[in-house]
Amino acid sequence: MRAEFSSVSYFTGGIFNRFTCDSQDMSRLYIAPVGSDWCERFDQTVGSPISASDIDLPSILEADQEIRIWGTSDGKQKYSYFTAMETGDPVLFYSDGEFFASGRIGVTLEDAALGERLWDSAESKYIYTISEYEPISVLPAELGDLLSYGEGWHPRGFMRVSEQAINSLLTEYNSVEEAFQDLRSDESVASPSEPETETEQASDADDGRVHTEIQWYLVQLGQQHGYDVHVAINDKNRTYQGERLGEGCLEELVLPGFSDAVTNIIRYVDVIWLEGDAIVAMFEVESTTSIYSGILRMTDFVTRVPNFAVDMYIVAAESDSDAVRKEMTRPTFETVLEPVSHSSLQFLSFEDVRERYETVVSAGPLQEVF
Repeated sequence: MRAEFSSVSYFTGGIFNRFTCDSQDMSRLYIAPVGSDWCERFDQTVGSPISASDIDLPSILEADQEIRIWGTSDGKQKYSYFTAMETGDPVLFYSDGEFFASGRIGVTLEDAALGERLWDSAESKYIYTISEYEPISVLPAELGDLLSYGEGWHPRGFMRVSEQAINSLLTEYNSVEEAFQDLRSDESVASPSEPETETEQASDADDGRVHTEIQWYLVQLGQQHGYDVHVAINDKNRTYQGERLGEGCLEELVLPGFSDAVTNIIRYVDVIWLEGDAIVAMFEVESTTSIYSGILRMTDFVTRVPNFAVDMYIVAAESDSDAVRKEMTRPTFETVLEPVSHSSLQFLSFEDVRERYETVVSAGPLQEVF
């Protein structure tokens, strides 16, 4: 990062403050240029994750077997951007005329010694891990149009996108999160040296179909048991077997007594069951390898309303159960969930959802669905 990196006081508050903000209506977006003289180092610690056994990592990072890690160097403005970072915030990486990768902020820490070990640069001390890393190909003009930047704009340093620019983006999208996902899903590309195969393309399509299928079953199960059902606002118009997911569901999520910020957190939860205006259960369906954002939504919600009891489910394939449970028991999430023992975060398999649906179709509603 063109000496855009940067020793270790730990921003523990920064790690957990993430859970007091709205992950799906976030107003933060970071841009990190990677200078040509830093590209090789970027590939070594971000493009390819590093193993905890390969380098002496601070204890705050040792739980992760492999991590992607980057940062920025000293400077008053950079420091202010860095300290505002919160877990789950989107970040776009720029080099050689294009945004070439995206990800989300994980843990943040200040550690000059780690910067020296990783990149031979003690100045590169403002360090952050990257989750949900993904290669993309987006031109500055495309992002510049969304942010209402002038013609010819390109990032010139590590930055947090301004509130004014975010407001411009929100004229086209419902949230920064939605725009971020759109950039990733529509523009994502495989490495030029490794073009995506037809098998990989088919796999991506299968993931989307499975996600919609499981959402549909959860909608049907909720309605068949007399619950009002809300579907994520960006999924309402998806169809399964010719039927719109949002058919017969709540058009808006109205939760009396909850702030707009709290409501905004869960508007993007895949499926919610309600009894009147009381939430009974929330489901996040994860058909890909990333389950981070779903858990964040759940933990954000219970942190904002710690006295509210709700059953929360991460729904994934049985074959992914070990990976999902590992994420659910991360110290970061356990620390957040421990004080709210009256709520639960549980794993639920696709197979269980299908089985329950078939049982209800043949035998009628169950006394307890899950």
